[in-house]
Amino acid sequence: MNKIRVGIVGAGFVSHIHIAAYRENREFFKVVGVCAAHRENAERLARQYGIERVFDNFEQLSSCRDIDVVDVCVPTSVHDDVIFAACENKKHIICEKPLTGYFGEDRPEIDCVGDIDKEHMYRKVLEKLAKIDEAVRSSGVKFMYAENFVYAPAVTKAKRLIAASKAPILELRAEESHSGSHASYSRRWRTAGGGSLLRMGSHPIGAVIHMKHFEGKLFYGKPIRVRSVFAETASLTKLESVKRFGKPSMVTDWYDVEDWSCAVLTFEDGSKAIVISNDVSLGGVKNLLQINTVNGMIYCNMTPNNMMLAYTPNPDTWKDEYIAEKIETKAGWTFPSPDEDWVRGYPQEMRDFAKCLLEGKEPESDFELAKETVKVIYAAYLSAQKGERIELL
Repeated sequence: MNKIRVGIVGAGFVSHIHIAAYRENREFFKVVGVCAAHRENAERLARQYGIERVFDNFEQLSSCRDIDVVDVCVPTSVHDDVIFAACENKKHIICEKPLTGYFGEDRPEIDCVGDIDKEHMYRKVLEKLAKIDEAVRSSGVKFMYAENFVYAPAVTKAKRLIAASKAPILELRAEESHSGSHASYSRRWRTAGGGSLLRMGSHPIGAVIHMKHFEGKLFYGKPIRVRSVFAETASLTKLESVKRFGKPSMVTDWYDVEDWSCAVLTFEDGSKAIVISNDVSLGGVKNLLQINTVNGMIYCNMTPNNMMLAYTPNPDTWKDEYIAEKIETKAGWTFPSPDEDWVRGYPQEMRDFAKCLLEGKEPESDFELAKETVKVIYAAYLSAQKGERIELL
């Protein structure tokens, strides 16, 4: 069997995760090239993983005849350009979350993009989604949305339980939180497209939307979509009490993006979802999904979970051995993850994408999920600004 030849755009944190997932599925994939904004970073990644080719830019990578699929692993502000280049060159697309966003492109004179009216942002994002939709459809390429929550084993099992019970979902609760991103681009709206609601909230929002899509297709033959959203956002690390404290244990140097958010989603069938995402939560990453049905309750604790527990009074005991993402100390009780990538669904995600490309099936995490997630998030920003429920357009 000929392997799927992958070109990765980006050499940051998530590119390493994707390469590990490709290696877990090496019978299907071969990473043949990489590019990055700074060529030296791409060269470093290529040396580390034995990737044969380093390209000068994503246009060159996308036009290469030896590449079948472009993997978009760059900051969200660059997603549109890479997607359009891939479509122009008839290359299939794997795109990291979120699909797109608003970055103040039409307001270059404004420094604090986060201060721009959210109604304007929402309208601009809807225009972008329409353009991306047209490019993907007209090019005929497959678009695979890299939302790993969809493929987490706990979520996969939850879907089987719901299918077995044939019970409607009444309420979902989901969260991704931790103590702050390590990425410098995340500090500004112009490069990140928003704060915790977009950067982290895209995971749990994508998860609850996917569950209702799944339920709708299973029982009614079509997805159940989000009808409206009500949300609040805040910059809790900017509170005077935090400034007086001294040295907080979380990231505080946010420029014009929020570090806390909560959104309530109402679906077409009247069911609800509550989604929390913030950068003020200590103790490592929280990836959680709760599903309440008519005759059951399901908890999906991707991270942390109690698969393994460890204790030490000395933070140096475990030396360089990995414990879990974003924990502040290795001392005390911790939850070491034997295989964090597997628990969060990354290898399973790439296996599904391989089947899409080799067998012609549609991905579990598809273009419709990517679009609806972004639409909900920017409606949530608008809701937080206005203090009222927003009906989705």
